[in-house]
Amino acid sequence: MWVSLKNRIMKISGLHITIIFLTTFCNATSQQLSKAVSAVKFQSSLQTGILMGQKGSSAALSINTINGVQYKTWFGGIGLGLDYYGLKRTVPLFVSIQKELHAKPSTWFWYADGGYDFPWLKDNQKLQYMATYKANGGLFYEAGGGYKFTVFNKTHLGLTAGYSFKQVKEKYTPPCNWCEWNTPVEQITTSDFRRITLKLNWWLQ
Repeated sequence: MWVSLKNRIMKISGLHITIIFLTTFCNATSQQLSKAVSAVKFQSSLQTGILMGQKGSSAALSINTINGVQYKTWFGGIGLGLDYYGLKRTVPLFVSIQKELHAKPSTWFWYADGGYDFPWLKDNQKLQYMATYKANGGLFYEAGGGYKFTVFNKTHLGLTAGYSFKQVKEKYTPPCNWCEWNTPVEQITTSDFRRITLKLNWWLQ
């Protein structure tokens, strides 16, 4: 009888210990997940500036918007832009990664963008008097660094400097002046444009 009662008490005690352990573990895990979730913040940014530096070409306008999430000193998002450099208007679509050097309101940071450049050419930017013509995009990337500082609680301003590269591919067939003796062959021209970028950045969380 006493042995049976003792075994029951041990079973109940073991069950209580298990419940207490599971409750403590769940609470600790929940707190950690809550802290991790609260550390993730949505962030939107607007960039505008100039691109310059390629020989024989003047400075050009660039505008980008990037939306994504900030976690501690890291940011990742999707960007969409509009630029006019290389005398070829294009719309870059890209992935953006930013890393702040310190978890402070004002800090230096570096960034890297990479994606595809969609052509949006004006009529005077296209090859003229061709039998057929089509413009395609190509590789786009930009990398650099900058400094950001707090203006209001969730608003930041900053300046960046970097290096930008984009491609535009043009497929065309020359006019057929002597088609009876010679069939025109489609040709492809790939233009690479490189620029130094100077931009003003506005971040909003």
